[in-house]
Amino acid sequence: MTAVLPETAASSSESGPQAARPAAGGPRLRRAGLRGLVFVVVLIAVLQVITTLIGSRYFPRPTQIAVALVEQLGDGALVVALLGTLGSALAGLALATVVGVLAGLLLGSSAWAFAVVKWVVEFLRPLPSVALVPFAILLFGVGSTTTILAAFYASLWPVLFNTLYGVRDTDPVAVDSARTFGLSRTQVLRRVVLPLALPNVLTGVRVASAIALVLTITVELLTAAGGVGYFISFMQAAIRTPEMYAGVLVVGVLGYLIALGVQAIERRLLFWNRREDS
Repeated sequence: MTAVLPETAASSSESGPQAARPAAGGPRLRRAGLRGLVFVVVLIAVLQVITTLIGSRYFPRPTQIAVALVEQLGDGALVVALLGTLGSALAGLALATVVGVLAGLLLGSSAWAFAVVKWVVEFLRPLPSVALVPFAILLFGVGSTTTILAAFYASLWPVLFNTLYGVRDTDPVAVDSARTFGLSRTQVLRRVVLPLALPNVLTGVRVASAIALVLTITVELLTAAGGVGYFISFMQAAIRTPEMYAGVLVVGVLGYLIALGVQAIERRLLFWNRREDS
């Protein structure tokens, strides 16, 4: 007993500083972020000089775009368009996540179910969502329903197939152990298979988030049903190029914020799967 205690104390004293040591990649990431910020500032300055020298109405200066952005945000038109686009994209992504995860769990855990629907899935997956927009307009008309369904259809496949592959890659020993302890098939899927497949699932959601935004903007451009896509199309038709570029800038910022949100959710759910940067 007395011989074990010093070893235990020594091992705990060694592991303590290691556990409290910050990730080595922290300063590197901060330096990389600072360099990225400097690059953006330099790029804007270069564009300001180039567009000033060109003097074309089709290539406004960054300062003109900034003024147009502030004016449109203050007017409220761009804010309303932004909220409409964000709502449609998130609704399509949420629907794709629920359906994709459930279908991926079913098809990944049942070879019979996958064999039944395999050819239908392989037929539908390559079809571009934009090609189905006219059909959706005939059924649901021009509006948010068509936009949400297009975003859902396009973003469904990354979630579904990443979930399916994650389920198939689950350690069979863990599944057999769970069954040995008397868990039902549903309990095994919920308590064992889904947590182990979660990294794949969230990777699919991260990819699908960008696809959902792209399809939402595309449908808004095609149908003129509101949102930032319609805002950009309207400003382009009116030859108000600073406002048009302001809408494009807002789309880029929105996509970046959505990506940050998905990454934050991923880090929170996968706290046990973090890797320290070397």
